Amino acid sequence: MRIFIAILVSFFCFSFIANHSSDEDWGFFGHRRINRLAVFTLPEEMLPLFKGNIDFLTEHAVDPDKRRYAFRLEAPRHFLDMDRYKGMCLSKDFNEAFLSFASIEFVTMHSDTIRVKAIDTSWCNKSTYATMTDGNKNWTIKKNELKRLFSKFVLPVYYDITFKIEPDSISPILYESHPSIKSVYLKDSFTEHGIVPYIIEQQYKRLVKAFKNKDKNEIINISADLGHYIGDAHVPLHACSNYNGQKTDQYGIHAFWESRIPELFADEEYDYLVGKAYYVADVRAFAWKTIEESGHLADSVLSIEAELKNFYPKDEQMCFDQRLGQSVWIQCRDFASAYQQAMNGMVEKRMRQAIHSVGALWYSAWVDAGSPNLDFSQDIKATWIVDSMVIKYDAIKEKGGKGFGRDHE
Repeated sequence: MRIFIAILVSFFCFSFIANHSSDEDWGFFGHRRINRLAVFTLPEEMLPLFKGNIDFLTEHAVDPDKRRYAFRLEAPRHFLDMDRYKGMCLSKDFNEAFLSFASIEFVTMHSDTIRVKAIDTSWCNKSTYATMTDGNKNWTIKKNELKRLFSKFVLPVYYDITFKIEPDSISPILYESHPSIKSVYLKDSFTEHGIVPYIIEQQYKRLVKAFKNKDKNEIINISADLGHYIGDAHVPLHACSNYNGQKTDQYGIHAFWESRIPELFADEEYDYLVGKAYYVADVRAFAWKTIEESGHLADSVLSIEAELKNFYPKDEQMCFDQRLGQSVWIQCRDFASAYQQAMNGMVEKRMRQAIHSVGALWYSAWVDAGSPNLDFSQDIKATWIVDSMVIKYDAIKEKGGKGFGRDHE
């Protein structure tokens, strides 16, 4: 009987850990706090729109996490494995980076495959030519022409599940003509390692356009999403391939750092006064600086937790506690506090920086749009631009589905 009870308890504990470990980035709590508090960094001219829709910005701060359950292209938008590109030339231009780390596969009538891509160092020099390779030989092509072909014929295929490209459209990138080419496919081995800084820049440009058009619904919907991606870029474990401790036997550290700690201590202890939003002149550089800073912190996040586990009493590391209305097996409060202190308040610092950064990019987009008068929006609330992928979230979760994402989340 005792053996049966022990097995039963172990089963439930494992279930609770599994449940908790699959939590979303920053936790729904963290993302909602970041977006909400970012509103108070904005200048008076922006408040009629943003403060008037603060509840919308708060609630929809988590839409990107919901969307990734149903949309295969969403998950990579939340991270970038900086360690994947150590010693390589990773262009900060999305098209250039994609051209270097994805490839185009030409399939001949004899079922032979010619895999072609640009060499990554092509984008680290001022030459007007990019170097292409098929693994056997190299050749050059004008960068402008390569990017034109990519944007016109390859990138649209990224959104098509077949990844099929018209052979005649892309054949100019080959070293020599191959009359026997039967079909051409895009082989995406790039976005699986994350694209968050590229997405921040992309969403920022969309927000500038929405401000120029004075489209209240677009402004608020895009702002909510942009806030989420900026928040994710501030999380160290979103900048390394060991994102959930799966390589170092620290499974669950993802939720520990960005969900458990903020939920326990943020409202009680954190200083949310971050100052006024400031103008960001170079959004691309800003996004990359943010994710690079996170990458530098990732090793500390992992090593400090590993060291703490070695000397902290084993039976005081995990406890049953109430979370979201359920009793779950989760890191004990005192253990979480010890981890937070050992990191010298890193979680609070990154959360504060995220709040300030979200406000800064919202403000900068407004400035870049010409600082339009936003008084038009104060009487009528923004409405949600219905997203079928977000709607599917509840149904997928109810069925126990994992959705799209990385293996160890």
